[in-house]
Amino acid sequence: MKPHDERSECGSGGISSTPRPIIVEVDGTASGQGAIAWAYREAGRRGARVRVLAGRDPEVPTTLDASMIVVGSASFLEMSDMADGSTAMAMAAHADVPVVVVRPGLPDVGTGSSDGRVVVGVDGTELSEAAVDFAFIEARDHGCGVTLVHAVEHEDERAAAEEMLTSLSAGQTDVRTVVTVADLASRVLIEESAGARLVVVGSRGHGGLGGMLLGSVSQAVVHRAHCPVAVVAIRREGYATRSLSAG
Repeated sequence: MKPHDERSECGSGGISSTPRPIIVEVDGTASGQGAIAWAYREAGRRGARVRVLAGRDPEVPTTLDASMIVVGSASFLEMSDMADGSTAMAMAAHADVPVVVVRPGLPDVGTGSSDGRVVVGVDGTELSEAAVDFAFIEARDHGCGVTLVHAVEHEDERAAAEEMLTSLSAGQTDVRTVVTVADLASRVLIEESAGARLVVVGSRGHGGLGGMLLGSVSQAVVHRAHCPVAVVAIRREGYATRSLSAG
């Protein structure tokens, strides 16, 4: 696999150190243009370089010195015989940095919506805390709100769930919480993605997806959400570990 495009985009934030690049993995067809546009918009905000790779090897990008991996070509979203269901899901499950899936045909992914929220699935584990951290950072940097979505197995767990979400959102502004039942987790996340800037889910990294985001839920969100979906590994490096108070 060889990079066929590498450009530098500098934001206006006066970043003193050079951020690690954003890697875009595409299959060389026009269906990957949305992912490329999204990556350049994000890179411009960060002052990061973009490396566009043409290929279909889900292992290679996970080893690169990147801050984020962006995928979105139609062939990467096709279901296969792999345990993870598709190349995009395999990549997301094995990467140590956030993987953003930008499905072909999503509207306005190159510019983003100024009022779109960041939606994040929460299950109370360390796994989902990584996703929540990433979601709040994205929301802060884009000046938008966050919607926390949690699923419970039984209705009598709802009060405890709402208390947990209140604790997670302490000190944050413009936070909306949604508690649903586990059977509706994917449906609610997909519904909340309509008009959203980004949906965030968690991954254990080098393995399956856990908690309320196990398997079918995460795949449904990645393949049916109305906006890009970020999959954040628990061993996140770089972007997701930045302090929420950092500039």
